Amino acid sequence: MKRRKPLLFLVGASVVVALLLLGCAGKEAVHPLSSFLVPDFAKRGVKTVGLMPISDQTNSEIGVATVLPLLEKRAAQETAYMFLSEEEILGRAQKKGLRDQYTALVSGWDMNGTISAPDVVSLGEGCSVEAFLFTEIFIWNQEWVNQNVEGTSWSQVGIRTVLVGVKTGQKLWEASDEQIMESAYYSPESGIGTHVDAGGMVRASSIGGVPDPPPIEEVARRVLEALFKVYPGSGS
Repeated sequence: MKRRKPLLFLVGASVVVALLLLGCAGKEAVHPLSSFLVPDFAKRGVKTVGLMPISDQTNSEIGVATVLPLLEKRAAQETAYMFLSEEEILGRAQKKGLRDQYTALVSGWDMNGTISAPDVVSLGEGCSVEAFLFTEIFIWNQEWVNQNVEGTSWSQVGIRTVLVGVKTGQKLWEASDEQIMESAYYSPESGIGTHVDAGGMVRASSIGGVPDPPPIEEVARRVLEALFKVYPGSGS
């Protein structure tokens, strides 16, 4: 987790966030930001899905540990499917002598985001699943507003999910999203600024010091919720 940065960096970061917010002011962003689904997904017969280890491209200290339980909890809400944990898939792979294929898949996804179709097919048959779900964290960041400038502290998370069928090793579904949550607005002169409450109303905020970024776990939860909103057959 990143803490305080030099003033110049924080000023630049605050400007970037401000521009993003201004750009979204006229048109509210639609989440998830992108998604794909094969047209004949309903004919693929996907019922049992294996969760593969999460790839964290940000090298954060808590990214995977935070996202994994959130992912498992949200996946469990998709009652039309049975999701098998990472541990279950690894155990089945070892029993079937497919540890090498499992390791190759995990390594390829973690190193460069590639998924070997032959390894997916071999592992899928041995693990008795119809698809594997790959997850990647590509943004995991928290910034504190500098005490000498006006602005907000913020937390940002970006996650991509890819569902791959085991019959052909091809991508069946993919979705990607990133979201930012900001603290109340901070003013160094008064320590008082404004923030938008849950009802969309602008209210005064007495900070009493530099505000902390919002909980990054909540940002991750919102991103996963957006992704599963377009999961095939989702009841959301």
